[in-house]
Order: sequence, then structure tokens, then C-alpha cells
Amino acid sequence: MTILSFFTRASRAFNGYPASSKLLLLCTLSSGGLVAYSEAQTDVSKTSVQTNEKDSKKKRVVVLGTGWAGISFLKDLDISTYDIQVVSPRNYFAFTPLLPSVTCGTVEARSIVEPVRNIIKKRNGEIKFWEAECMRIDAANKKILCRSTIENNLVGNEEFSLEYDYLVIAVGAQVNTFNTPGVMENCHFLKEVEDAQKIRRIVIDCFEKAVLPGLTEEERRINLHFVVVGGGPTGVEFAAELHDYVQEDLVNLYPSVKDLVKITVIQSGDHILNMFDERISSFAEQKFSRDGIEVQTGCRVTGVSDKEITMKRKSKGEICSIPHGLVVWSTGVETRPVVKDFMGQIGQGNRRVLATDEWLRVKGCDDVYALGDCATIDQRKIMEDIATVFKAADKDNSGLLTIQEFKDVVDDILERYPQVEHYLKSKHLSKRCNRSVERSPGE
Repeated sequence: MTILSFFTRASRAFNGYPASSKLLLLCTLSSGGLVAYSEAQTDVSKTSVQTNEKDSKKKRVVVLGTGWAGISFLKDLDISTYDIQVVSPRNYFAFTPLLPSVTCGTVEARSIVEPVRNIIKKRNGEIKFWEAECMRIDAANKKILCRSTIENNLVGNEEFSLEYDYLVIAVGAQVNTFNTPGVMENCHFLKEVEDAQKIRRIVIDCFEKAVLPGLTEEERRINLHFVVVGGGPTGVEFAAELHDYVQEDLVNLYPSVKDLVKITVIQSGDHILNMFDERISSFAEQKFSRDGIEVQTGCRVTGVSDKEITMKRKSKGEICSIPHGLVVWSTGVETRPVVKDFMGQIGQGNRRVLATDEWLRVKGCDDVYALGDCATIDQRKIMEDIATVFKAADKDNSGLLTIQEFKDVVDDILERYPQVEHYLKSKHLSKRCNRSVERSPGE
């Protein structure tokens, strides 16, 4: 009776338990035998329906891009609250500042990348990833059109669409060629890991071709002339990495042509690294001069062929051409076509990048956010907005603020302008302000 009573209570306790379809109990009795008891599950379908209903109620967040902005957003998002789907033609995150080092083997490509699926796997929840490129954003119907970037001859449709409740655009930017003839066909870029690996192979090819018998010295010099267009951080760092690679490794492997190698940096401005302090720019130019890297400033490239690069010198207005073995184009970035098309839909067609407010919400379109290189923040200036802020805080229209009204206006300012809080902290004023607004009028 005791055993029967035990199984009766067990049946009641486990009846409807959602973990499995059947419950099996094996009990060892004092005689050494086994008694088996099973109970059929009756509420599986009910539990499954409830789970599906719960998931279907989640708002869908679609994230475009797996670069710095997109991955940073995913790491901080509460994935238990949303149905998150990520779309990107790149199934990995790359540490882009080290791309110039990859071109010369200082760092291996596998050391600066991490698969996206590894990143999302670390989150306590499910994030769906689709390796595809977003071709168009349909803001009116809250839908995006995507196309697979997998080029193998695999079966199935290449295009698909996704609906969203919230859209996060973090697609970055693309290389800006300024519509210069021949750049796309004859230049190499340094934007992706594949670009860096390709440049590395071609540098070796240039040396291998230069040491072949039957070439004149001039032909060898042309093959070993490496031209970098753009004197910004990427171009300058690549030129420096290439110089070290040649001097420390390649001259030992190809000693017969070690004196024929030349590296040239072409910059349209008056100085390289002109976005930094003048002392940094001057130091870089002096270092390049000592290393034998030629810097041609005030030159605008007008065309690139497979054999030579044509440029115009601003000072004299003359056109000149120089032969090359390899050209790396690093002159900045521009908006991607999918973002340009979206900007035209929402009335931002005359802008260079997407405009957002302080909370990264795209202006002119609900439920769409943008961050990273594809967007810019149109943040209000506090001095222009201070009258509006003061008027809203002065609830009794007395022209003066009470202690409580002042506290409210400070909170409002900190919410509107997060940089104010950073400024107060940097000046050690944050705690002092808090203490002042907490004092009573009698104090």
C-alpha cells in the first residue's frame, strides 16, 4: 500500500510536466527487484502553443552589418526581449585597424577575425544570422530585400525578404573612388580581410616577376614601384608596413632587386595625416623621408591604367604620369548604394550620410536606427536650445527656477546632451551639482 500510495502521489505531481512526453520511474526495492512506472504526457501541445505564442509576440529587430557598430549593438542588446535577426555579407567580425599588418604578414588574418556565429552563440538566447546582402530597404512596408552572397552553384532561391519591427542600419561605408577613371579596374583597396590577403599575394608576385630573366632594369623598377593613393591613417600605415616588410624580409629573399624597390605616397592635400596635429604630420613626413618613402603632396589623381597612374599637380597645374607595379587606393569612404536609396525614400537624398537624432533614430522614418560610418548625429546645440529648456522647466512662468525646477532642468539637459554629464565628471562637478540641487531653500 505504501508503494502504491507513492506512485499515486508521483502521478499527481508529475501530471502535465512539460519537460518530456513520458515519465519513467525505476525504483529499487529491498528485494533487489525493479518496479517501473510510466505516465503519459497530456499537455505537450498546450505548452508548445503557449511557447510559440510568447515568441510570436516578441518584436523583431533586424540588424544590418557585422562591423564595429553592429557587433557592439548586439553585445549590449537584451536578446530575451526581442526576436533578433542579423543580415550581413560578411560572416565574421574583423579588427580593421590591423588590416595593414595583414598585407605584410606581420599579423595573420585568422588572428584579427572572429566568426559571427561564435559571437552570437555566447549570448544567452537565440540570434539568427543570414549571410546575405541587403539590396533595398522598403521603409513604407517595414521590409528589407536581401540577396545571398554565396557564389557557389547551390540550389535554392538567392533572394528573400524580411519584415521588421525595428531596423538597425550598421552597414558601414564603401571606398570612395571620386569617379576617377580606372580605379575600380586597376587599384586595390584595403577595406576587408580579403583585400589585405590579395595585396599580400600581389606584392610577392611583383617581386617574383621582377627577378625573372630577360627583363630590363627599367622593367624591374616598374614592377617594384608600389604606389599608395591617400595620405590618411590607412594609407600611411600600409606604406610603413610595406617598407618594413621589404627591408626586413623581402630583400633577403630577393637580393638581386633590393635596390630597385620604391614606395610612393600620393596625397591631394599639403601634408599627410592632415586630420591630426601638425606635429604628428611633420613627424610622419620626416620619418618617411629618412626611410626613402617618397611623399608627393598637392597631387590629384585623374586616372589609373594597368601600367601607369596619371595625376595633376595643383601648384603648377601640370599633368604627369608615373608607372607602377601595384596601386593601393585609400582615399576615404562614401555611402553605400542601399543607404543612398533609403535616404531618397525618406527625404534625405541631398545628404552624404544618414541623419539621426541623439538617440540614433533616423530622421524622417519611424522604428529605424542607424549607427557607425553610415550615419551622423544631428545633435542640437545646448546654447541654441537653452531657452526652450528653461521655458519648459519654469512651470509657473515666474522667470525664476525653484530648487526642484532647477533639478528637473539639469536632469533634462543630461538626458538631451549626454556629453554634458561627461564634461561635469571630467571637471569633478557631477557630485557637487547633485549636492547643490538636493539642498533645501533654507540651507
